[in-house]
Amino acid sequence: MKKLVIAGFAGIGKTILGEKNPKDVIDMEIRPYKYANYKKEYTLFEWYKKEHILNENFIPKYIEAVKDEIKNGNHKIIFVWLKKEILEFLIKENIDFTVATWNEKEEEIEEFLKERYSKRGNPPYWIERVIRYLDEINTYSRVKDLDIIYLNKYENIEMKLKEMKLL
Repeated sequence: MKKLVIAGFAGIGKTILGEKNPKDVIDMEIRPYKYANYKKEYTLFEWYKKEHILNENFIPKYIEAVKDEIKNGNHKIIFVWLKKEILEFLIKENIDFTVATWNEKEEEIEEFLKERYSKRGNPPYWIERVIRYLDEINTYSRVKDLDIIYLNKYENIEMKLKEMKLL
């Protein structure tokens, strides 16, 4: 079965799509690998109020889990963490993937994202950091000539994948 690996930016709808289509879609959220004290039942609001205990060497463990899902998993769509280290791994391993991100050139996209992230419970320091990362990751993706899906305000990854006949 052909797998579609998507490195998706925050808030594009990865988790929601995975919950709606658990047989076909998996969101390989980084938190269970990164934090020793992460529990899925935490809301974002609860999670950001907790002390975060980092797991050592979580990136290699995460990468192994992604490779295992690609090789042995039953999901057609695999969402992975949109971080340069992960993209470099995918490139190095010759794994085809697509970056799904917000169109940073769209008018008022930053205000839209601030409101979106705030409504879902992300703290202001996280929101500012993620919005700064948008231009950086988009520039990186263009320079590396990666396959990119750009989302505009009020779009989500499910809409885009259906439009592309991939879902």
